[in-house]
Amino acid sequence: MRVQLFQINHGDCPYLPDRTWITHAFQVETFSEALYERMMGDRWRRSGIAFYQNHCPGCNLCIPIRVPADRFRPSKSQRRILRRNSDVEVRMGPIESVDEAYELYYRYNVEQHGREETSSRSGFLKFLCTSPIDTRMMRYYVGDRLVGIGWVDVVPDGLSSVYFVFEPEERSRSLGSFSAMKEIETAYELGKSWLYLGFYVPGCQKMSYKRRFRPFQLLENGQWVEYEE
Repeated sequence: MRVQLFQINHGDCPYLPDRTWITHAFQVETFSEALYERMMGDRWRRSGIAFYQNHCPGCNLCIPIRVPADRFRPSKSQRRILRRNSDVEVRMGPIESVDEAYELYYRYNVEQHGREETSSRSGFLKFLCTSPIDTRMMRYYVGDRLVGIGWVDVVPDGLSSVYFVFEPEERSRSLGSFSAMKEIETAYELGKSWLYLGFYVPGCQKMSYKRRFRPFQLLENGQWVEYEE
């Protein structure tokens, strides 16, 4: 497959101050899940139909992180989160019910992050409802009430976490951490080895939670290196 590679300057880094975010990217309508999994081991990620690799000047701190699904053990605080959400039912399926999903996505981004101006329906459809590979939605229900949605890419030996939104009124449940644990559990139930959690960024507080899922592996000098702490 031949693709056209673009360099994109996105402006300010979303993770660290005084840095510029530049990516190399290409777009395709269909793509191999097996090839994408190998590319994640070379710092590539997917957004919509675009695959991108960060090439930021003077910075290499977006570090891929993954969790071994068969060896993850929740900490004491994570076990409390599991108990707190024992009434939550998780349903995995294709990308569907887009109107309901967008309403939750919009409320989450506006109330949780103040992103009203960047939470358009067209942007949502492009980002989360269009994919060149096998992407599923994991819906989180309390009774008949939808309280969260996670998007995951299904690759041969793992799941790759794409994005998660939750009902702002339910923030006390810690649904973000709960969803990561359910994604690890789902990967294990599907016979897969890994949950890919995207990038861990040292010095970025909002990315620090990813190191709480232990053991975990970081991609260092092209090799996955395991950490317990």
